[in-house]
Amino acid sequence: MKILALRFSALGDVAMTIPVVIAFCRTNPDIQLTMLTSGMGKKIYDAVSDNVPNLTVRGLNLKKDYNGIGGLNRLYGELKAEQFDAVADLHDVLRTKWLRLRFMLSGVRVAKIDKGRNDKKALVRHTSNGQLKSGFQRYQDVFEELGMKVDMAKYDTTGIRKRLAESVANDIPEQAIGIAPFAMHRGKIYPKAKMQEVIGQLLTGNPMLHIYLFGGSDEAQELDTWTLADSQRIHNLAGRQGIADDIRLMARLSGVISMDSSNMHLASLVGTRVISIWGATHPHAGFLGFRQSPEDVVSLPLPCRPCSIYGNKPCRYGHWKCMEDIDPKTICQRLTGK
Repeated sequence: MKILALRFSALGDVAMTIPVVIAFCRTNPDIQLTMLTSGMGKKIYDAVSDNVPNLTVRGLNLKKDYNGIGGLNRLYGELKAEQFDAVADLHDVLRTKWLRLRFMLSGVRVAKIDKGRNDKKALVRHTSNGQLKSGFQRYQDVFEELGMKVDMAKYDTTGIRKRLAESVANDIPEQAIGIAPFAMHRGKIYPKAKMQEVIGQLLTGNPMLHIYLFGGSDEAQELDTWTLADSQRIHNLAGRQGIADDIRLMARLSGVISMDSSNMHLASLVGTRVISIWGATHPHAGFLGFRQSPEDVVSLPLPCRPCSIYGNKPCRYGHWKCMEDIDPKTICQRLTGK
């Protein structure tokens, strides 16, 4: 039996498919699964997945190579030739809706993700404050709708962590953590000056500690200035290595401090503890990192939170207290337990 799964973006959401997809393949070794994702998504899969013989991952640039209806029809033609028995749409956007429709009309079984949009709207409107279904469960539901089981215990973070940690150079200090201080939207970013306070307090409290900064190439120059506080123990990796190298290094670290961002999910994939900082968004929306403890979430119980599911809305009061009022000491204490 052959299954096609679809999820192209965003990076954190693609990362969240990985535990489910790998667990699915290990639960159903007789089923061949092809995962269609972005080029960057494939790099994450390639870094984490190993010895999963019934999983094939393809990275596509839809806008460049399959743009418009014509491009999608061409992609459908290529995929149809592979004679898939079912399609799992883990994205449910216009492109995947079109592909899903074409497959359905040709008699192929399809299932799509239920994103729980109404529940998320209720969470933001504060008419519901309960924990929503996690993204991992929503992905799992798609496969189960197709009549297939997923045993999530078959995603072995301990084994993945050990394997990747052994692939990293031995010059990484024993006492080392990562910090990923940025996110796509302001409502998800802890103030830069306060994060530098966090770094200062951690280094002062532990003379043996080394800190590795993660970010994109567009953040490299700014993070270089952060290393000036202690160039021997603060290491800026932004723009200096690929995402696969970031993931492997995360497997060697004792912990990562991150926003509600893709780096939280990358560290979670390899079983590294994450102290996650939440402002406009909330873990109740279902996006906490895989197997991360709610006890490691840092946030403030403000009545206006959450005001956004994705952090892309402006602060209605203009003060951004959800991030501005978090004490750097709180973050340090959550990490060290002191």
